[in-house]
Amino acid sequence: MNQKKILYLTIVFWLLIFSGFIAYKEYTLRTGTEVLLKTLPVDPRDLFRGDYVTLNYEISNLNMEKLPSGESYFYNDEPVYLALELKNGYGVPKKVYTTPPEDGLYIKGKVKDILYDWKTDEPGVTTEETIKELRVDYGIESYFVPEGRGMEIEKAQRTEKTEVDAKVIIDKYGNAVIKSLLIDGKEIEF
Repeated sequence: MNQKKILYLTIVFWLLIFSGFIAYKEYTLRTGTEVLLKTLPVDPRDLFRGDYVTLNYEISNLNMEKLPSGESYFYNDEPVYLALELKNGYGVPKKVYTTPPEDGLYIKGKVKDILYDWKTDEPGVTTEETIKELRVDYGIESYFVPEGRGMEIEKAQRTEKTEVDAKVIIDKYGNAVIKSLLIDGKEIEF
């Protein structure tokens, strides 16, 4: 094969890869369900990538003592599926699974940390461990913003009476894409 054909095939290959990434996100945006998620404050700047907002969600820390589960045990870096109930447009945790639920709205994530509660019958002897809390990442923890806008959003996140929410689209497979950010219910214009 001559060098010209190899060059063309390489270009076509990379174009297909990039198109696939774009099509995947576009599919989610067009076919998914719109959900609002409450955020918690984190840091917004990366010297190499520019301004972005790191988002921590209320659903990122799952209290297993209050949240029903279809499973008794979870493992780090394993996928989890959080069934969501819509209340006033906000996604509220309903139940957590290790396999996709058969029906209903759910978001796919990955367990990043597990907090255990150790129970003892005798001093110094551990008899039972239960999972107290799961820390889950959903792949929507970073949102890039125009230069200079990251600090504005960070300030809003740290202000006590200001609510910063993420408008997220979730497809039927649990994949999520951030559509926009809202400060006190108003969409941020970029």
